[in-house]
Amino acid sequence: MMAVAAGYFSIAALNSLIHIIVSVYFKTGLSLTGISHLPSIPWIVGVTALQLLFGLFAGLLITTIAQSRQHIAILGFILLMAIIAFIDYITLSEQEPLWYLITSPALKIIGIFAGYRLIQSQQENIEHSEH
Repeated sequence: MMAVAAGYFSIAALNSLIHIIVSVYFKTGLSLTGISHLPSIPWIVGVTALQLLFGLFAGLLITTIAQSRQHIAILGFILLMAIIAFIDYITLSEQEPLWYLITSPALKIIGIFAGYRLIQSQQENIEHSEH
């Protein structure tokens, strides 16, 4: 449970930090989520692409923290992210484009699973080298 909480807070903190930096840099209103307030297409694409990296970081973090039953922690976190995506769709659908509300959680989930698979393959390589 602690691993899932750490993963969620890492994504929330990284995402919020990027939005704060962009808001301060462009002197726009503070918004901690979404892309509707971003100044241009390159920023929209960049912030959307970062969702994959945020998910990757969270997947690595969760898998590292959850030493046993890593697959359960990752599955639970992916389900949590799907639920959060549904809540975001309900609350943000009037101000954010549909493609972002689909793409953002999909990229995070892909990143989470990729982080899990990276740690798993690293552990398998260590086990094979010991034999």
